[in-house]
Amino acid sequence: MQASAAKAAGREGKMIVYTPGPVRDTSRFVSLGAPENLGGKTLEGKPEIFAQVDFKEGAMTAGLFMATRGKVEVTFPFTEHATILEGEVIITDESGQSHTYRPGDSYFIRQGQVVLWDVKGERVIKSFFNIVQGG
Repeated sequence: MQASAAKAAGREGKMIVYTPGPVRDTSRFVSLGAPENLGGKTLEGKPEIFAQVDFKEGAMTAGLFMATRGKVEVTFPFTEHATILEGEVIITDESGQSHTYRPGDSYFIRQGQVVLWDVKGERVIKSFFNIVQGG
């Protein structure tokens, strides 16, 4: 979120706390549509993705991300550190290594890595900080 957007939202200068557990207020989430809009390829279901941007400056973005049920192949368009707040997602990397992430679990994925992102429940919500490298 740029400084003017943060100021308009009344959040400028305030610490933002993301706590694992049900996210009750999703009113600030904006629809990003289908995963294909971020370079994903849907393999199962009809997943939709949403974001709440709390910080944006240059190549850096931070906030919340929500995805609904489905399986997507994603070539990560940025390097990201994220923590699951709600729901579960199974992430499988190119080597076949797979892990089920639950609230409180974090991951780090580098830009360009290809992963399978598999949401089994109704939705998954994560907090994220990402940066687009190069360009």
